[in-house]
Amino acid sequence: MTIERIIGKVGSLLMALCLCLVMEARTVNRYEGSRIFWDARNPVVIFNGGGYARLIELQDGRLLACCESSGIRISTSSNMGRTWTSPRTIAPNPDKWPNCVPDLIQLADGTIIVAYNPRPSSPYSPDRHFSIRLRRSTDNGKTWSNEIVVYDAGYQWDVGCWEPSLLELPSGELQLYFADESPYTGNNGDQQISLCRSFDGGLTWTSPQRVSYRQGYRDGMPVPILLKDNSYIVVAIEDNGWSGIRDFLPTTIRMPLETNWGDNIYVPANNSRRQKAVNYNYCPIAKGGAPYLRMLPNGETILSHQSPYGEGNNIKMYCYVGDEYARNFKAMSCPFLIKENREALWNSLAVIDTGIVVAVAGISGSVTMMKGYPKHQFEAKYSTPKIDGIGSTSDGYYSATRNQIMMGNETGTFTYADLAYDDDSLYIFCQVYDQKVMDEGDNVIVSVDAAAASTNVPMTTSYKWIITPKGNIQAFQGDESKWVPMESDASHVEARKFSNQYRFEMAIPWVGIGLNGQPDEYGLSMNLQINNSDGSTTATEIIPDSKDNGPYTWMPIHLLPQSEGDAVQNISIPTKTSEECPILFDLQGRRIANPAHGIYIQDGRKILYR
Repeated sequence: MTIERIIGKVGSLLMALCLCLVMEARTVNRYEGSRIFWDARNPVVIFNGGGYARLIELQDGRLLACCESSGIRISTSSNMGRTWTSPRTIAPNPDKWPNCVPDLIQLADGTIIVAYNPRPSSPYSPDRHFSIRLRRSTDNGKTWSNEIVVYDAGYQWDVGCWEPSLLELPSGELQLYFADESPYTGNNGDQQISLCRSFDGGLTWTSPQRVSYRQGYRDGMPVPILLKDNSYIVVAIEDNGWSGIRDFLPTTIRMPLETNWGDNIYVPANNSRRQKAVNYNYCPIAKGGAPYLRMLPNGETILSHQSPYGEGNNIKMYCYVGDEYARNFKAMSCPFLIKENREALWNSLAVIDTGIVVAVAGISGSVTMMKGYPKHQFEAKYSTPKIDGIGSTSDGYYSATRNQIMMGNETGTFTYADLAYDDDSLYIFCQVYDQKVMDEGDNVIVSVDAAAASTNVPMTTSYKWIITPKGNIQAFQGDESKWVPMESDASHVEARKFSNQYRFEMAIPWVGIGLNGQPDEYGLSMNLQINNSDGSTTATEIIPDSKDNGPYTWMPIHLLPQSEGDAVQNISIPTKTSEECPILFDLQGRRIANPAHGIYIQDGRKILYR
């Protein structure tokens, strides 16, 4: 074989190899995990004054919230947070010894415990220590016990203790985690996470033990959970010792439940059980502290913290969704619309009812809550809406209020969207509330992939439409590398524009996106992006972790089968949240927990939620 032929064969092989690598680079694992959609247009103030609030759902269905505000105050809601009772103080402040940073829990036996952190004011004196204390209620919060002392630290600021957080184990053991400086007198501000235990429902407590410590730094603000499979205790902390960060960063430490911090085991600096919480392959590094950790009914975990990321000196609350091991937190979202000169501070999360996430933040001196709805897919009900830009109840979209998809908390243009389909088309309704509707610059971008492609470039099955407030459309199709304008577009849009909002309805014929008819039940994926212009700049919001050019990140669309969708649709069972969120039913009309996923198999039957 001649040298020329050898070189030619090698060149051909290299070219083929490069082409294979290019094709492989386009195919990636589809995005997994839920993303939270916040109803940012409807915040509710729980306390008109105060901060550092926490919230739980009680066994009787009420919500209970607490905060620090001239002592420790509580309030309850009997309608899932729409309205709240007048606050009352359960732990008043002694003179120059304010009670701060509460946490609360209801034990399996019904006992409610509120723990808090007395912090003496200067000038300091030996009769007023930094402390962890609590009060108990055995009658659903009507009356509260005298104060119980869990632990007393030093009486000066640099040997204090801080931020209690509670966890009950299946055995009945009650654990109280807190940040603790007291072991490090004169050690330049070192701080560990300590743990006290109670085996009698919080009446008496063990001495503290160390559970995490990074020498020279300040592990702080612990929040524990027990994973759904009971394998590990996981504690979210703020850690300012990560190399190159130079700030606090959300971090998890963990311990097997069977070990349960026994024999004074703790998590030091460079231990595999100490990890950065957030998956920064998906999310930017939003430095900041005050983490909070909770678990969804399906086992996925949610994490929040406060950060000035992208906002100068303004501090926002950011929330992430992690896997069932409390790892790989991603899908960063911002529950509250925070404008200039406002901040969301000392935040927390709660999971209520069948999986609604509640974000709680101190904003402008008040405590405010916001509801979020975790979704790992969108649902489309079989129906044929009238495409007139109105979005009537009779159109038969998935949600009766046409608000399955909620966006706009980043742009301030609160956006609601919903889906339907029939034998001919996919239908989309979208309503955008905007105080200043701009014909140029304001738009909604709808993207659909007809094959739910797992690629990081728009394929020929990928389609995108830019829709203005007047209903003008620009249509694009992928060419396996980028978006290119479509020569012809079969979609149909009717829009209505008002002074403070615009809305549109859209029909996308199956034949217009290369299909011969209705696709498979899980054959589509979708992206949504909102652009809001003020005439000079444009703010953009996209589905958390979605990428305009990456169909693998788009939300799957589940086309509810016509017969089963109708069967579920016709079930009518009054519930405390029937107007607020999807409720999961089986085909006999029995309510099932967990709206985070849309379809299940139980006793051989397919179960859907609406």
